[in-house]
Amino acid sequence: MGVEFTFKIVVGGAGGVGKTTLLLRYLKNVFKTDTALTVGVGFHTKELERNGHKIALALWDLGGQDRFRFLQPSYCAGARAGIIFFDMARLGTLSQVKEWATMFRKHTSSSLPIFLGGTKLDTIDPELVDGINAIAKETVEKLGLIGYMTTSSKSGTNVEEIINNLADMLVSQATQSKTAPAVPSIAR
Repeated sequence: MGVEFTFKIVVGGAGGVGKTTLLLRYLKNVFKTDTALTVGVGFHTKELERNGHKIALALWDLGGQDRFRFLQPSYCAGARAGIIFFDMARLGTLSQVKEWATMFRKHTSSSLPIFLGGTKLDTIDPELVDGINAIAKETVEKLGLIGYMTTSSKSGTNVEEIINNLADMLVSQATQSKTAPAVPSIAR
């Protein structure tokens, strides 16, 4: 059976939060501590089968540094969902989530489903996790995001879950509407 659905997912967040490291763990099940700075955008694809559906994901890893901001709107075009990551060890990176969500929705759809992910869970004192989670969940509520999950690229915690849950939601939306989503030619 061929691919039934192709979804473009944009991945954003401040520089150094671990977006590329998480995607490498998801795609190749490897943990690298020394990933290079993403210049502009990184493009990755993965095919998977979920609940009897064959899905192709086009994952667009947007560079987090301000100097790449002018490039990012064009990379958002055609996205069906987004994930914004913040570094749980650097809570200041959470303050950039609103800017990312605004940019994603401005250049796609005002109703773009966006998931929030906290990275580097393995570096956080367990006593601090509940407080960080409360702040993150407040951000989800304020910005109308669809959910939040903590992750660790080092241990693999929730790496597959955050992306696969988003893929499941996109398939559910597509099958409920009885029409396959439009597939941008660049994502094929």
